[in-house]
Amino acid sequence: MTYHEEQRDKERSQRRRYEANLKRLQVLHYPHYRAEDTVFGVSAARLHRIGMFDEPDEPVSVFHPVSSTKSPELIRRRRTISAEDVCQVEGLRVTSPARTALDLRAELGSAAAFAAMEQVIRWHLLGNDEDLIFRLGYSSHLLDEVPGAVADLFGAPIARLTRGGKVSARLVALASPLSESYAESRAAFNLHLLGLHDFVQQVNIADDGRLLTRLDFLLREDKVALYVDGTQKYVDGGFDVMNKESRQHNRLLAMGYKVLRFKFHEVLNPKTFGQKLFFQAPELRRRCGQPLVP
Repeated sequence: MTYHEEQRDKERSQRRRYEANLKRLQVLHYPHYRAEDTVFGVSAARLHRIGMFDEPDEPVSVFHPVSSTKSPELIRRRRTISAEDVCQVEGLRVTSPARTALDLRAELGSAAAFAAMEQVIRWHLLGNDEDLIFRLGYSSHLLDEVPGAVADLFGAPIARLTRGGKVSARLVALASPLSESYAESRAAFNLHLLGLHDFVQQVNIADDGRLLTRLDFLLREDKVALYVDGTQKYVDGGFDVMNKESRQHNRLLAMGYKVLRFKFHEVLNPKTFGQKLFFQAPELRRRCGQPLVP
C-alpha cells in the first residue's frame, strides 16, 4: 500500500520493483490452487524473489501429480515432483530455489538460469541482506566454499532432472556468489561464452594505500577492468556519482588499467557484449579458451 499512498509506483526509479511486487502478489493470491499444486518456473521465481528481466507475462504455472488444466489465469501440468525439490512459501507449495533456477533454463534460456543459479548460491553463502554484505565485505575464503555449496544445492536436483542435466551441470559449475546483480551475472555468462573464464570479481583497487574503487570484473593478466552499470545509481546519485566515477576512471588509466563500461542493454546481448569487448580490448582474444556451450 505504501507504494500507492506515497505514489512511489509513479517514480521511474521504483517502477520495476513495483511491477515485480505486483506480479508476485498475483501468484501468491491466486484463489483456486489445489491441495497438491506445486508452483514452478517463472511463477516460483517470483515467489522466491529471484531476479529476472523481461520475462513473459503468463498465467501462473503449477505442477500437479494427476491433473492438467489450462485457463487464462493458470496452467496446470501433470508432473510428479520429488519432495526434496519442494518447499513452502507463505503457505504455498513451491519448487525450491535451486530447482526453480534449473527450471528457468527451459522457460527463459541458459543466461537467465545462470543468473538465477548465481543468486541462489549467493543467498546460501551470504544471505540476502545486501546492505549487510556490503558493510561486511567478502571473506578471503568465500570461493573455497563454492564447490561444496554447489554440490549441496544443485547436485541432487540436477540428478533428478529428466532432461538438460548435463548443460545445467556445466552452468552451475561456473556460477559464483560474487555477482551483485542480474546484470553482473549476465556479464559473467557472456565472458564464459567467449571462453574468458579467468576473470575475478569484486576486486578492490588501492591507490597510495587508500581504496580507490572496487571493480566488477578484472582480467588480471591484461589489466582490463570491466564495470557493469545499471541506470539506478545515476538516478539516485546524479552528477555526484558521475563525477566520482570520472575521477576513478582517470586514476585507473594512470595506473595502467584499461577500463570498459557496459550498459545494461549491452550485457543482455552476448554478441553486442563480445564485439564491444574485443574492439576495445583486442588483446583479450588470445586469452580465450574453450567457450561455454549452453
